[in-house]
Amino acid sequence: MNDSGIPPMNMPVINRDDKNMAVMAHLLPLFGFMVPGVNIVIPLVIWFLKRNKSLYIEHHARESLNFQITISLLVVLWIVLKLMLVGLLLLPLVPVIVIVVLVFLVRAAMKAGRGEFYRYPLSLRLVN
Repeated sequence: MNDSGIPPMNMPVINRDDKNMAVMAHLLPLFGFMVPGVNIVIPLVIWFLKRNKSLYIEHHARESLNFQITISLLVVLWIVLKLMLVGLLLLPLVPVIVIVVLVFLVRAAMKAGRGEFYRYPLSLRLVN
């Protein structure tokens, strides 16, 4: 958006429902802390159902899905290293990583709620 609040000519108009769905694509994966795998399934379902209906929702669901896959791969790597090294020096990293993930999720949800496109930093781009 420019200073007058009017979107540029090439930017699609994003309605409130699209913004809400995009926010949910970023925040609902938090249930993955309670039920492993849900963090990937939720953005995958949103992306699959909405990818042909809204470019905005498709973008945010895809970004969320890529980020959740990246985080899941890192968790698996962390578990393997923890088992191999019997937890030496790896346990103190858990709170730091959780806080960083939460900050990225909240930041993405805020941008989605404002109608902005967002890309997670340090995320693998596995789903195009």
